Amino acid sequence: MAHNLQRALVIACAGAVLGLADNLISPRRIPYIAAPKVAPQPTDFISLADAKQLWQTGATFFLDARATADYAAGHIAGAYNLPAEEFDARYPQIATILAPDTAIVTYCDGLQCDLSHHLTARLRQLHYQNVRVLQNGWTVWHQAGFTTTTGDKP
Repeated sequence: MAHNLQRALVIACAGAVLGLADNLISPRRIPYIAAPKVAPQPTDFISLADAKQLWQTGATFFLDARATADYAAGHIAGAYNLPAEEFDARYPQIATILAPDTAIVTYCDGLQCDLSHHLTARLRQLHYQNVRVLQNGWTVWHQAGFTTTTGDKP
């Protein structure tokens, strides 16, 4: 009995070590300790009416935080695609057209979608302070009948 327990313990430890090692070298690694989630503040959001008004001025950048395929299927006209999950790879392309004081509206789709919140947090870490989230952005914009487009270009 003690021998079987010892074998089980060795197998469990070996599995844990192999799992940790695999996670360490994986490009899609899971963090061992997640950063605490910061609760959004009311000032982090922008209303649909205010977003539309800013869009009409042309002085605000709209950033779609959804995956490339979702963006191509339909997005706010003039919005650039910066998928939150591909931020590190795609940000350098967007950085060339953004100034630190640029007004930015991020959006994704669905009331439970956190991609725009993650994108906003990453941009604020890079000192873009004028960033706000259009909650459920794609859905509310599209349902309102505002200008949209398809494809991979803004």
